[in-house]
Amino acid sequence: MVICLVALAASGKGFALRTGDLLFKEYPADSAFTDAVVAATQSLDRYRFSHVGVAVERNGAIEVIEAVFSGVKVTPLDSFLLTARHIGEQPVVMAARLKEQYRKAIPEAVKRMEQLIGKPYDREFLPGNDAYYCSELIESTFLIDGKPIFEAQPMTFKDKATGETSPLWIRYFEELGRPIPEGVPGTNPGTMSRSECLHPLGLVPQK
Repeated sequence: MVICLVALAASGKGFALRTGDLLFKEYPADSAFTDAVVAATQSLDRYRFSHVGVAVERNGAIEVIEAVFSGVKVTPLDSFLLTARHIGEQPVVMAARLKEQYRKAIPEAVKRMEQLIGKPYDREFLPGNDAYYCSELIESTFLIDGKPIFEAQPMTFKDKATGETSPLWIRYFEELGRPIPEGVPGTNPGTMSRSECLHPLGLVPQK
């Protein structure tokens, strides 16, 4: 797997990020929350994505609009890459670009995201509550003719290997005082990374 990802890293040297590119990130495997997300989802190829943000060119530099536990925010690209899992000096952050027929959605999507900066993180993973988790931010703002490019699908919080709900998710929703939203429409970075609407570019080179 390391050999495979190193080869993929080399493929990232031939592109420059543009506004509207999606950035799928692997976090270091030292977080129970991250492990629970990965265990319940399936990413492109052999990746283990648990987060996604959107590249935006602002003041001549690439920044990332993302939804994290502190809320919807703008993060410098270098900071976004720094917190990813690394193979040597290469951050495991894959860039993907909307295919041509979907790119007309980008300008309005960016405007919508900028209007949502400061909104809270959606800790309950529920639609329509004016709070946003990472892929929900993208699903709710990238629209064509009022319809999401990335359609919501029934969510699952069950480990794909065992078919059982992770104890972490059980504790997490018990602490929130909410039922696990199994089957509720939603999105996740792994499934989004496999969307036919996207063209994978490769891993983002570390400057």
